[in-house]
Amino acid sequence: MDSAFFQSTFQFQTNSGKSMHEQLFLYFEHIIKSGEIKEGEQLIPETEICEILNISRTTVRQAINRLVEEGLVSRTRGKGSYVLNQKMSRPINYLYNFTENMHQMGKTPKSIVLYSGIDYADNYVRTKLNLPRAQEKVFHLTRIRCAEEQPILIEDTYIPYYLCEGIEKTDFSNHSLYQVLEDIYELNLYHATEKIDAIEITKTEAELLKCKPKSIGYRISRISHLDSGFIFEYTSSITRADQCSFQLELYKNPTPHKNPVEFQRNVNL
Repeated sequence: MDSAFFQSTFQFQTNSGKSMHEQLFLYFEHIIKSGEIKEGEQLIPETEICEILNISRTTVRQAINRLVEEGLVSRTRGKGSYVLNQKMSRPINYLYNFTENMHQMGKTPKSIVLYSGIDYADNYVRTKLNLPRAQEKVFHLTRIRCAEEQPILIEDTYIPYYLCEGIEKTDFSNHSLYQVLEDIYELNLYHATEKIDAIEITKTEAELLKCKPKSIGYRISRISHLDSGFIFEYTSSITRADQCSFQLELYKNPTPHKNPVEFQRNVNL
């Protein structure tokens, strides 16, 4: 990014009600997220911004500091600020739908189906789904979820088969699982609990996610309920930490947490 590009594209709006450092931050945020400047590209030096706009170094640093805090750029002393690889932001205040989230971010979602079929649940899956004794079959779906051809998640999902008989005939490389459950099987998806753990990604997982083995990642375990209270889904997902961030809103909760170490979240659809 050079001075000519900056001068031709940035204009300070005197009537916007926003300060100079706020407008600078919003300007750089826009051109980074829009792809005008790419990962690894250097921003125009702070000293040049000061000279062009005739403003203080403090004002420029306020804007750059916010870019650093938002994970958009990294700053190296003596070298400047560089654009970082942009993570997929996962809002975690509601029941997460990968396809919808990618569309909201302006990304093209894609699913690669690794397995889709009917299994007999082992004791672990049976416990997670709280399956009745007479029901042993589960629909098992394993997918790689991608954004712009970039692998983001490995999802391993189990659903009681008595809730969705025949679902294995659906091609989930181009259909939303939640949409099918709602529209075809008339299930009222309502509530989920997720547990998020930091992990080291295994060699097999790394091959699927196109990253190095032992990279840092997250394991996201989800148990989802219908409005009737019955469990309809158990999903275990693996995601790269450098490709995904989590965004949530916090409210005052007077009830003390029983276990401050384990992080869980409850979400509604």
